[in-house]
Amino acid sequence: MARIAVTGFRGVPATWGGVEHHCEELYSRLAANGHDITIYARSFYVRSDIEFYKGMKIVRLPTICVIGLEALVHTFLSMLHILMTRPDIVHIHAQGPCLFSWAPRLLRPRMRVFFTCHGLDWQRKKWSKFASSIIHLGEVFSAIFPHYRITVSKELQRYYQTCYGVQARYIPSGANKMEKRPPNFIRSYGLSGKDYFLFVGRLVPEKRVEDIIKAFLQKERKSRLVIVGDSAGTENYAASLRRMSASHTSVVFAGYQYGNNLGEFFSNARAFVSASEREGLPLTVLEALSYGLPCIASDIAPHREILECQLDLIFPTGQLEALSNLMELLDEMPEAGLADVGKRAMAILDRDFNWDDIVRATERLYQESLTAT
Repeated sequence: MARIAVTGFRGVPATWGGVEHHCEELYSRLAANGHDITIYARSFYVRSDIEFYKGMKIVRLPTICVIGLEALVHTFLSMLHILMTRPDIVHIHAQGPCLFSWAPRLLRPRMRVFFTCHGLDWQRKKWSKFASSIIHLGEVFSAIFPHYRITVSKELQRYYQTCYGVQARYIPSGANKMEKRPPNFIRSYGLSGKDYFLFVGRLVPEKRVEDIIKAFLQKERKSRLVIVGDSAGTENYAASLRRMSASHTSVVFAGYQYGNNLGEFFSNARAFVSASEREGLPLTVLEALSYGLPCIASDIAPHREILECQLDLIFPTGQLEALSNLMELLDEMPEAGLADVGKRAMAILDRDFNWDDIVRATERLYQESLTAT
């Protein structure tokens, strides 16, 4: 069994963040298979009393809570620790932290270096030009130094081949089938079930949440719109969304929600909506499908990869009229029709986004790296 160190993200237990949930699901299963897993966590994200979690050893290290530096400082410190403890494999998640992928290649040549790309992080609108350029340099390093590159979508796999001429293995994120929860907590928001459209995610510009709000408000609806999530260093953008809908009680901002409360929002929604212009592999869409929800989504490639069973619910990115019409379609659809769409979605999860298959594929790649000369 391998000794595997994992860095580049906030840590586990995951509360918010798609990469964090991905890593918790993946590495807890690898730990159960007998691998020695060490997760490097940011001290503000994980409680100080958590040293082990689901079979994973948690090493908390500090960082600077400054946008653009937080991930880099933490990864630098974790890489120093990794170089001293000498695991068999170091696995870096996200592009920016790959700025330090050269260190184990140069200083610990027997150590295998892995990288997983969850999205083109340097393109996110929240970054300054300087921060974006640093993260882009991390992308360049991710194409040069890791022994193995993994992408969570086929679109990202094509990107690395086209831009850098390097091979990346496609291993997506997964989703577990979820048991639906009755509407208890959500009643405090005046919701009772099947009476709202749902968005879940960070309130950042590339999610185009303003498109969802504007399209929703174009017509009178039977259902409400619930937005779960909050800013991620994008307070001005989040505030603009609230101002946009301030006079409309049909739009509900529920802030960040976790665990059972979040499960209630997914369980009782009429449909999920994503208007993003840029994603890696949108885990909230996978999560919506795991609850059997129809998903209205923009026509970016990662959405189309996931929603091949629901292409009639795809709309051109930024086209509010098309989005509004799909909301109207699902607002009027009987519950039996909604359930039929959900069944088709869950079949796709079984086939393409099964965690057991994902763990086996990752484990095979780790084993291949350790036997390679």
